[in-house]
Amino acid sequence: MIFPALFRTQLPDIEVLKAEQDIKELIRLLDHWDVDIQWQSADALGSLGTIATLPLLSVLNHRKTTVRLGAIEALGTIRDHRSVKPLIALLEQDENAEVRWVAALALGSLGSPDAINPLVIALKDPDRYVRYGAAQALQTLKWIPRNDTERVYYSIAFQDWERVALIGAGATGPLIEILSDPNATTRAEVVVVLGEIGDTHSKKACERVLGDPSSIVRWKAILAAKKCGVPVTHLPRGLSRRPRTGQNPWAAAVLNFLFLGLGYNYLGYWWGFLVFMSYMSILVLSQMELGPFVPYLIVYPVTALFAVQTFFLAKQKEYM
Repeated sequence: MIFPALFRTQLPDIEVLKAEQDIKELIRLLDHWDVDIQWQSADALGSLGTIATLPLLSVLNHRKTTVRLGAIEALGTIRDHRSVKPLIALLEQDENAEVRWVAALALGSLGSPDAINPLVIALKDPDRYVRYGAAQALQTLKWIPRNDTERVYYSIAFQDWERVALIGAGATGPLIEILSDPNATTRAEVVVVLGEIGDTHSKKACERVLGDPSSIVRWKAILAAKKCGVPVTHLPRGLSRRPRTGQNPWAAAVLNFLFLGLGYNYLGYWWGFLVFMSYMSILVLSQMELGPFVPYLIVYPVTALFAVQTFFLAKQKEYM
């Protein structure tokens, strides 16, 4: 265990740097290879108070995400009012969802009423973690929704689906917007709630989600379709619009026809290669006994049956 011990002795002493108020070095360590050092550096910077505010604000646009995250965490601890506008800018503009998320949390800890409107807007963020962070910050700021629409977005951010359903038809519009969430679990929950509400205004959205890339979301959409006003006869057509993400059935069939076993391997079955090796061994031994061409007259009618079976197996996987 010589090498781990050696590495441990090379780690920077955060307490010493904090005592020396070496802000520049602590900021540099926000991108250290050791995650613990990153956290300790952010904590140390936060503990230094307002003397670290301006240096931290200067790195909020740093190209490395870890530096931005650490700086925001420290600013959230310092709670200097000068941080409000720069953090709002990050919440509104940063491309990284984690940065927007931690910016929302920091704005909540700053306690400034200037952050309320940007946080309310962030309740509609495409990323569910950012929405959750914004809702937590608003809760810290003791914000109260002013109408059903704000109440819906607030409840959606907290994933409080029961409360959303209780709001009723007023929740339909926001729920339809959240159907674009990249997370399949969230989309599935939204579809379930739309079905519980039973507002016919969600009919087009429920029809559209029948073609969702996720099989779970599609199934939830089928169960909710009738309550949303979607005719049962529309379900197959809607389902047919789903993305075809499975392997090509024709390719699987041809592989199994020519090289029995590789078609199964192509579909993701680990034992397919073992079947292929057995098939090739039998074929080579047969050629040694019967000549180079006769075995194929026997083999191809058999592999043709496997090819047909493989085709429908691939179609079934594609349908799931």
